Amino acid sequence: MELKKNTLNNYYYSQGEGKPIVFIHGFPDCAKNFKHQLNFFADQGYQAIAPYLPGYHPNDQQLDTYQSVRIAEEFILNIECITNQKITLFGHDWGSSIAYGITGIKPDLVERLITVSVPHGISVGTSFLSDAEQQRKSWYMFFFQLAIADMAVQFNNFKFIERLWTDWSPNWPEYKDYAKHAIEVLSEENVLDRALSYYRCTFQPELQTPRINELTDLLASEKIKPPSLYLHGENDGCIGPYLSDGMEEYFDNLEVKILEDCGHFLHLEKPDLTNKIILDFLNS
Repeated sequence: MELKKNTLNNYYYSQGEGKPIVFIHGFPDCAKNFKHQLNFFADQGYQAIAPYLPGYHPNDQQLDTYQSVRIAEEFILNIECITNQKITLFGHDWGSSIAYGITGIKPDLVERLITVSVPHGISVGTSFLSDAEQQRKSWYMFFFQLAIADMAVQFNNFKFIERLWTDWSPNWPEYKDYAKHAIEVLSEENVLDRALSYYRCTFQPELQTPRINELTDLLASEKIKPPSLYLHGENDGCIGPYLSDGMEEYFDNLEVKILEDCGHFLHLEKPDLTNKIILDFLNS
């Protein structure tokens, strides 16, 4: 697994040769944690690619906004610098939201779509207003709107981040190495501020741009076209798996699987099972 830099000075891990499969991470996570997927799919004859989210490398340029559709635009440019082929796209957490944007903006780029742990459609957004259970799980998103979050998240060697991992994937003691990798990334200069900006730009209109708001509304009115697979852990402590109910109406072709005995980071908790499900989907 080699760390590379494309011609736009964006960083990504890459392994193997063949058809490209791109893995997009979320928060609080990092590209390095896709090692199980990069190793497996490289062995299966793919070029497995795991980019840093924009803002997650200290050398990244500041963006005008960190709305997910704006990030999707950046990813399209970055991917096209790495490969001129159609891609399989995998997104987890924020990576899911970004992957929906990429696929909506440029459906011809994406041959197949796999998203994990964050459903597509209005269910998540409306749950912040009307679903007490999801409001409780999403408390951290509201906390991140406060200036104090910048200090609180870093306090005591980022214990806040470790707690999110244990809350979101309960009864999974192997989380520590993965959380450590994520903390190493978030500890770099300016990275935490940009990572929190993803959440702040979601809720604060003054941090949004009219162009991206218009594009977001347009994409919300269109179905996802490529064949798609959605995975969610039944014990997810971040996003309730029931919020995936009814997702099918937003896709031309979608398969949904709820995985037993795992939480939010299911591709890390059960990498062998997750990789097999993805491979079976790609071969179907």
